[in-house]
Amino acid sequence: MRKSFFLLFFVAVLAICGRAQITVPNTNVSFAFPHGGWKYLQTLTIDRNTVAYLYSYCGKVVLDNKGDTILPHLRIYVKRNYDGSALEMAYLRYLNQPFQSLTETVEGLPGSGGISYVGAYNNLDDHKDYKFQMMYFMVKSTVFEFRIETSYDTYPQFEKEFTDIMNSIKVN
Repeated sequence: MRKSFFLLFFVAVLAICGRAQITVPNTNVSFAFPHGGWKYLQTLTIDRNTVAYLYSYCGKVVLDNKGDTILPHLRIYVKRNYDGSALEMAYLRYLNQPFQSLTETVEGLPGSGGISYVGAYNNLDDHKDYKFQMMYFMVKSTVFEFRIETSYDTYPQFEKEFTDIMNSIKVN
């Protein structure tokens, strides 16, 4: 009896930890990896007001239709003391990394003045097509970009997971 109680308790703790909210450092924005299988990679300091946090999927080996290994990843781009709008940031970022917008919405986003996309692009370095979900929003004078992507042909196996991660984003 005692052994089964501890086993049940352990399973419950693992389930809760797998859905725990992760706070973006020095902000009141959080998100989760509801299905687990992701790990923190690194923090990139772009300038004194801009930081990017990188996470990668490590739940299983992901192969595309050519047998190449694909690394689905999440990039969180945070720019503090921004005096523009989230839409202006989305446009500026688009100029640096052009893509084809497949769907767009401005409904149901955290923060204010944001936009959310499903988009695709062709990488000129590896000549592969990629598909992603991306969201921009503002919290006071900080703009956030969440972008989660994988190859175009592996996107269907990650679509629900990507959507669940994007839906987990909260402003506390």
